[in-house]
Amino acid sequence: MEVRCDTVEETMNLGAAIGRLGEPGQVISLDGPLGTGKTQLVRGLAEGAGVADLSLVCSPTYVLLNIYNADQGKTGSRTVFHLDAYRIKSPEDFSAIGFDELLDQGGIVVVEWAERVADLLPADRLAIRGEWSGENSRVWRIDATGPVSQLLLRKLMA
Repeated sequence: MEVRCDTVEETMNLGAAIGRLGEPGQVISLDGPLGTGKTQLVRGLAEGAGVADLSLVCSPTYVLLNIYNADQGKTGSRTVFHLDAYRIKSPEDFSAIGFDELLDQGGIVVVEWAERVADLLPADRLAIRGEWSGENSRVWRIDATGPVSQLLLRKLMA
């Protein structure tokens, strides 16, 4: 599936749809050049997942992991675990921050720069890649690599 976004708002709307439809335990790999809007997509995803405080959503490049807690007063809200593999030196370093444990927490796990830790990611994930398609436009290519992610992709396409 390909989605063209010409504005930040469109990117956030795409993220919000993914966040609303994502199941607890959903893993999303997110790749693309610097500045394509990966963190904006995650901000929208956090909104759709029902995160309590959207002002906390920012790039975890220097801290490796941001946790955006679910809004306990909102039915169906889920915590979002936002990881960034840009600065890690090896997949082992990424694993050392507790990546495997996050997969069992029931939230939505998003990994920016996922190509750097591809061997650690579960086989079933929603793979998203952003690419520039003009001065202010980008195209998001979305693929599903397993049954849970394929269900999410079918819902997005509906």
